[in-house]
Amino acid sequence: MNHVLISHTHGDHVVGLVFLAECLLYKDKGVLEIYGPKGLKRLVYSLYHMLFPRADLRQVLNFLPDLGGLPFTCTKVRGAHSPPDTIYRIELDGRTVVYTGDTTQIDLSKIAKNADYLIHEAAETNVAVARRLGHSTPVQAAKAARRAGARNLVIVHSPRLTSRQKREVTRIFPRTIFSTDGQIIDVP
Repeated sequence: MNHVLISHTHGDHVVGLVFLAECLLYKDKGVLEIYGPKGLKRLVYSLYHMLFPRADLRQVLNFLPDLGGLPFTCTKVRGAHSPPDTIYRIELDGRTVVYTGDTTQIDLSKIAKNADYLIHEAAETNVAVARRLGHSTPVQAAKAARRAGARNLVIVHSPRLTSRQKREVTRIFPRTIFSTDGQIIDVP
């Protein structure tokens, strides 16, 4: 069984489910257990049926009503983004991962406390622009990781950063991974 947690309903966080469903229906087989914001199921079904009108997604997508049935511990808090964003803390096999989705700078010191990995979006480099758009900067992500006592920071959803900008972030939080789309990070 595979599990997917969706932070919010912006296209770059949801549309991939349509193509995962297509693969599961016709190639890979299997079922995804999905938890996400209100309206997610309707949105995914609508998008899918616009592209692939004859398929029955109930065979491959199971939308969960709450986090209680997951085979790992998962807690959540609200992020600061529009539409509303959910930040997840996942605990499994002695490891803790926190994923922010998209959020402007908020206090993560409780939800991310001592996390092995804080996966934090950092879509903007300008603080004022980040705040206005409901995003964070890489420097804000580094400070959040430091305040929370996280062991590692993974910066996602970020613009191309210069070497100087990366040095500024790693001075604040040395154990920062600047991820790229599609990158797989092995967790020891």
